[in-house]
Amino acid sequence: MPRKGGGGGNPPEGEEQTIRTTEGLVAGAVDRSTEFEEDEQGFVYGDIVHDEEPEDPEDLVVVNLPDMRADEWEMDEGTLADRHPACPAWDDVIIVVPQLELGEYIPEWDERGQQIPLERLEKDDITTFVYPSMRLDLVEPSHLRDD
Repeated sequence: MPRKGGGGGNPPEGEEQTIRTTEGLVAGAVDRSTEFEEDEQGFVYGDIVHDEEPEDPEDLVVVNLPDMRADEWEMDEGTLADRHPACPAWDDVIIVVPQLELGEYIPEWDERGQQIPLERLEKDDITTFVYPSMRLDLVEPSHLRDD
């Protein structure tokens, strides 16, 4: 089972965190909620992730972690938090690239030790997607993680 992302940020002081419980779940239903664990490591460069919503998700690689909250990341018509209201506004911003495209762009991406700067990705016209971390499922850990 994939591990959920998130856990990299803390709710701001004065904001309550909603904790979902399994009470009232229909038998056989999948509980996609997670509990916030302070010691849980968030995503790192090179993690392979899936967007949790599509039935047949594409392999995406975490390439940049901009140290911003979803409610701070400006997009057309609002913020990342506005686009993904099911995720908390304080969730971490994660930049991903489709794995096949990244493999063509930087064949040795899985040997790198550093994030790929957004400016470089934009300059080279590489497809990027921006997600709140809790929208992503970890499917294969990065080569940089300790086993």
